[in-house]
Amino acid sequence: MACARVSGCPLYKAFAMKSSLRVWQSYYCDGDFSRCERLKRSSAGQPVPPNMLPNGKLLDVPIDQIQD
Repeated sequence: MACARVSGCPLYKAFAMKSSLRVWQSYYCDGDFSRCERLKRSSAGQPVPPNMLPNGKLLDVPIDQIQD
C-alpha cells in the first residue's frame, strides 16, 4: 500500500524520474510512509519545504537540479 499523498508530492515525481533516488520512493512512499516527515508535516497542517527529504533533512539544491 502506497502513501495516499503521492499524487500531490513533488518529490514522488522527482524520485520516479531519478533512478538514484528510487530507494527513497521505495522505502518511504511505497513502504513505511508513516515515517515520512513530509507526510507528518502535511497532515499536521505545517508547511513542507519543497527541498525536504522524507527523513526531514533539507537538500542544499532543488530536487530538479540533482543529476543521476
